[in-house]
This record gives sequence, structure tokens and C-alpha cells, in this order.
Amino acid sequence: MSTLERFFGLKDANDRILDLAKTLALFLPLVSATVTLSTTFYTIFVAEAVGNGSYIEGLSVVGILVAVQLAVQTGLDYPTGAIGDWIGQRYIISSAFVCFAAGFYLTSFVTSGTPIVLLIAIYGLQGIGNSQLSGAFQAWFDNNYTAAMPGDQQRKQFGVLWGRVGMLFQIVSTAALIPGSILAAILGRAWVFQLQGVLCGIIAIVVMLAIEDFPEVEAVRPDKPSLEEYTGVLKDGVRYLFSDKWILYVILGGTIVMSTSTVWGQLILFPMYFSYLLTDVAVSSFRTLLFFAGIISQERSGVWSKRFDPETWIPRFRVLQSVGFVFYIAFAAIMQFLPPDPSSNMVTFLFPFTDLVVLQVPSSSILPITMMAITFTVTGFFGGFAQILTQREMVDVVPNKIRNSLYSLSPTISTLLAIPQIVFFGWLIGVAGFPLTLTLCGIISLSGAAVIRHGLNHEKPTLVNGSEKQEDTISIMAEE
Repeated sequence: MSTLERFFGLKDANDRILDLAKTLALFLPLVSATVTLSTTFYTIFVAEAVGNGSYIEGLSVVGILVAVQLAVQTGLDYPTGAIGDWIGQRYIISSAFVCFAAGFYLTSFVTSGTPIVLLIAIYGLQGIGNSQLSGAFQAWFDNNYTAAMPGDQQRKQFGVLWGRVGMLFQIVSTAALIPGSILAAILGRAWVFQLQGVLCGIIAIVVMLAIEDFPEVEAVRPDKPSLEEYTGVLKDGVRYLFSDKWILYVILGGTIVMSTSTVWGQLILFPMYFSYLLTDVAVSSFRTLLFFAGIISQERSGVWSKRFDPETWIPRFRVLQSVGFVFYIAFAAIMQFLPPDPSSNMVTFLFPFTDLVVLQVPSSSILPITMMAITFTVTGFFGGFAQILTQREMVDVVPNKIRNSLYSLSPTISTLLAIPQIVFFGWLIGVAGFPLTLTLCGIISLSGAAVIRHGLNHEKPTLVNGSEKQEDTISIMAEE
């Protein structure tokens, strides 16, 4: 067994699945390093610029900008997903990274005097890029995996492989966190954004060279794509969503759960980090420690998820996962009962037997960040289980012809649900603080888990005659 087979947990691997694995090994590290470099300070950078130095005051404007981004993403998400099914995912993925490259480059010029029009353009570009990327890579992988590994019963090996993919992404992301903050401290945040712009341009080129489909996957698409074919894919994706209660409620429940993650990632996460840890380097160091735990959870979730029955455990794991009900309530309690106190004495943690500083934080933040670390780690395992079990179920119920469309429709619905939340919670944070906002996010997430459970109580659909009759499957199920 080769090193690649052992790493991805592939048994009896053929040349085709090894080609897929090699593509993942080439593509994912470059992507994960690029997108992670500035995540620690991107929102804070923009919030401070529009808030004249105060990121708390700038969050309300950031909330509006994010709403613009989400509105653009919502309008284009499903149509671009259908384009991916129509002409191939690699063109859509490459185009997405061209948009990201332009967005990062323009961000490097943002200051307190930047016209709001430029900020809207930046967030609009991000929305266009996200709309193209959402679901595209997963659709490409699922389509080609089903062609390469028809003998993977119950898709358990699929779960192991996808867990290792997540682990690889997490490893490289972890390695990029601290260097990104150090580069920002030495050369400036704007320089890091420009570097990301260049790297995104390189990724756009690599995608065109590396992302290809197997012949039987390519054969599903028309030789000469027409507008009629495109509109047909658009209609089939929506029709298929409403053709079966299992599909409808499982997807809808997942979108409700994930809609709160936009509020968490855009408005809460990094302001919370900075309120307890104060500096870019401290935040990056803390995130690096968390990511090490995340590496383990990503890898183990693929293996351990084989022990769980999806119908029983997906709803439970959705309640317990990151951005689940328990997660939000835990963070609400931490911020309510252990609020940040920047005026307390600083405590320095050193790497054992060296003078190398690992983390420097206010003494009052030690207990809350410890509890945060525990919460992140535990819920991260449950999130990995939920994601892999769900994908194992979805991979065989969605026809290849509309897979990208349907995978893009999910974030479209999630974004529609997130836009009013972003605007409302952006205002609520300034008025009532983080604990109430987190509690309300938890309640919304819990309702999504309940919808998923309702969906899984229905009979799981099956494709008629497998992939060879996927076009017929759509029309048959729609008529039912």
C-alpha cells in the first residue's frame, strides 16, 4: 500500500481514485494556506477602518457590508452552481479565485477614508466568488468518487477519505495562522492581503490544470452546451429539492443550522477573540492551539463515524456540534459570567524548556479561553461526525447531472436566512452584547436540528437504476 493510500485510508485503491487523491493532495494545501493567512484580522481590519479605530463601532457597518455580500451570493449561488453542472466545475472554481484575488488586492487599500462604494465592491466580489465556489468542489469530488469507487458499500470508505481531507486542510490552515499574523505585524496587514491576491491568482491557474472529470462524468454534460440545457438544469435542481420529503427537510434543516454560522463567523468570533486576547499574534497563537485539536477531530471523525447510524445520530450531532445549540449556549455562558478584563496583568506561556513565547494573555482571560478551547474541541468532533454522516447519505441520493446545482442551492437558502440575522444581530450586539446574541443563535440552530430529525423520519430516496438513469430519476420523483 502506497503512502497516499495509507494517508487517505484507501483500501484496494485503483488508479482512478489515486488520481483523485493526488489532486486533493496538490490542491488543498495551497487553498487552505491562502484562505487562512488573514482570517485572524480581516474583519477587525475592516471594522477598525470604518469605525475610525474602534472595531466595536465599526461592526454595524461591517454587518451591512456582509449583508451586501450575502445578497450578491444569494442571487448568484444557484445559477452559478447550475453553470458548474452545465460546463464543468473547474471553470467555476477558477473564476471564483479570480474574484477572490481582486477582492483581496482591493482590500489592501482600505483606510478610514475609503469610499463606501469601494467597500461594497470588495464585499460584492467576495459574494461573487463565494457563490461560484459553494458546492463546486464537493460536487466535483462526489461525482468522480462515485465513478471511481462503485464498490464502496454504504460509503464508509468515503467517510474515512473525507475525514482525512478535512485533516489535511486543517494541518495547512494551522501552519498558516501564525505566519500570517507575523507577516502582518512586520510588513502590515495590507501586504498580507496583496500576497493573498497573488496566491488566489495562482490557484485559479492550478485549478484549470488539475481539476478534471472522468469520461463517464463528462459524458453526462452536453457536447455543445446550450442555454436550453442550462435552464433545464436550473429547473431540475429546484424540482428535485421539492420532489421528496427526506431531501427537502434534511437540506432545509441543515441550512437553518448553518445560517447562524454566518453571524458567528462575521460578527462574533474575532471580536470575541480580540476582547480576551488583545493582539493579532495572541489570537493566532490561540487559534493554532485549537487547530491542532481540530486536526485530530477531522481525522478521527472520518473513522469513528462508521460506528454511528446516520438516521439516529445526525440530529443529535447537529445539536452538539460547532455552531449547534450546545455550542452557542456554552459561549453565551462564558461571555456572561467571565467577561473580558483587558486591564488585568499579562501572563506569558513559554514552550517547555525554552524562552519561546507560545501565548501571552491577560490573567483574567485564562479561565474563559480554557473553557473556550474545551468547547471548540469537543463540539468540533461532533461537527465532523455530523458532516461526514450527512455527506455519506447525500452522495447517493443526488444525481450527478444536478449535484453542483443542489449543493449550491443549500448555501443559497442558508444565505437568505442569514441576511436578516446579520443585520439584526449586528445591531443587537451593540445594544445588548454578545451573550443574548449567542443565545438566540443557539435557539435558531436547535430549530434546524429539529427539522433535520423530521426529515430523517421519512424514507430515504434512491436513484432509479443508478447514475445511468439519473435524468429519468428527476422526472419520476417530481411526478410523485
